Amino acid sequence: MMMCGNVITGGPSPDAVDAANSSSHVTWLNKRGIKSFYHGVVADDLRSGAQMLLQGAGLGRIRPNVLVMGFKNNWCKCPPTIIDNYIGILHDSFDLQYGVCVLRMKEGLDLSYKMQAHVNQGFEAAAEPGLDERPTINTLDPESLLAMPQPTTVFQSKQEKKTIDVYWLFDDGGLTLLLPYLLKRKKRWGRCKVRVFVGGEIQHVEEQKQELTALISKFRLGFHEIYVLPDINEKPQPEHVKKFEDLLAPYRAHTLQKNEEGVGQRTHDCPWIVSDEEIEKNTAKSLRQIRLNEVLQDYSRDAALIIVTMPIGRRGACPSALYMAWLETLSRDLRPPVLLVRGNQESVLTFYCQ
Repeated sequence: MMMCGNVITGGPSPDAVDAANSSSHVTWLNKRGIKSFYHGVVADDLRSGAQMLLQGAGLGRIRPNVLVMGFKNNWCKCPPTIIDNYIGILHDSFDLQYGVCVLRMKEGLDLSYKMQAHVNQGFEAAAEPGLDERPTINTLDPESLLAMPQPTTVFQSKQEKKTIDVYWLFDDGGLTLLLPYLLKRKKRWGRCKVRVFVGGEIQHVEEQKQELTALISKFRLGFHEIYVLPDINEKPQPEHVKKFEDLLAPYRAHTLQKNEEGVGQRTHDCPWIVSDEEIEKNTAKSLRQIRLNEVLQDYSRDAALIIVTMPIGRRGACPSALYMAWLETLSRDLRPPVLLVRGNQESVLTFYCQ
C-alpha cells in the first residue's frame, strides 16, 4: 500500500482545504500510472502535517510502514528551525515504528521552478485590497498541471548493465537488502546487478565474505557479488575533515556566541546548536560519515543507484544541525542517486518460504 501525502502549510482556510483536497492530484497520479492513494492535510508547518499523515495513514493493519522523503538540498540556507523540523520528521517516524528512506539526487527533487508558469491566475490575490481578506494559496492550474510532461529522471529510463550498490552497514531488519531485490524485479532495472558492500577486518576478509554469502543465499535474494571492505574503518583525508568542520561551523555554540551578544539560550531552546562537548562525543560517528563518502566515491562513482544504511542521531544526544551535516557529508558530490535507508528493526526477510 502506497500513500502520497501533501502538506499545505498555513492556517486552516477554505482555500487551503480546497488545495489539499483537489482532485487534480489524484488525476495526476492516475494519468502517470502511479498506483497510490492520495491524502492532503493542512497544518501550521511541515512537521505537524507529517505527524498527521504518519498517524492517520491506512486502516487498521493495512497501513504503510516506510516513510519516503526527499533530501533537503538547501538546508544550509534555511533558518535553523526549518532544519530542526526536518530532522524532527525523521525522529517522529522512528518513534512511530516507521522505516525511513531519504532520496538524494544530484539535480534535486524540487520541480516547483518548472511549474511557476502554470499557476492559475484565478487563485491569486485580489487586485484591490480589501476585496478578499482570506489567506491566498498558490495553487497550480489542474489542466496545466496534467498537461505538463513527466520529469525525466533515472527512475523513468531503462537502465543498462550497470550496478545497484548496496552498503549494508547495520542490521535494521533487512530493508536495505529488500529494496534492491524489489527494484530488480522491475523491467527497467532488470539488467542491473546488485553489489553488496560491508565493513570488515583485513585479517578475516574471506571468512566474513563466506559467512555473508551464505546468509544472503538463505534469504533467496540472488545477490552474488559480495565485497568486504576493511578500509572502511580507516581515517578520512584531512581536507575532507576540514570541509565537514566548515559545514558545521555556523551552528557551533562558540560561533554563535561571537556573532551575537548575550546568547544565553542553551541546546534546550535551540536544539540545532552544537556544543564542543557534543562534537567530542560524536567525533567517531562524524569521521565515519566522512570516510564512508570517500568509500562511495571510490567504489560507486559509476553505479546506477547507491543504497546505503542511514546513520542514526539519537534524539536529545545529537543536535539537528549535526545530524543534517552527517546526511549531507555521507551523500554529497555523488553522480548516482543516493537512497539512505533505515528499517524499523522489524524483520522483512525470512529464511524459508511460508
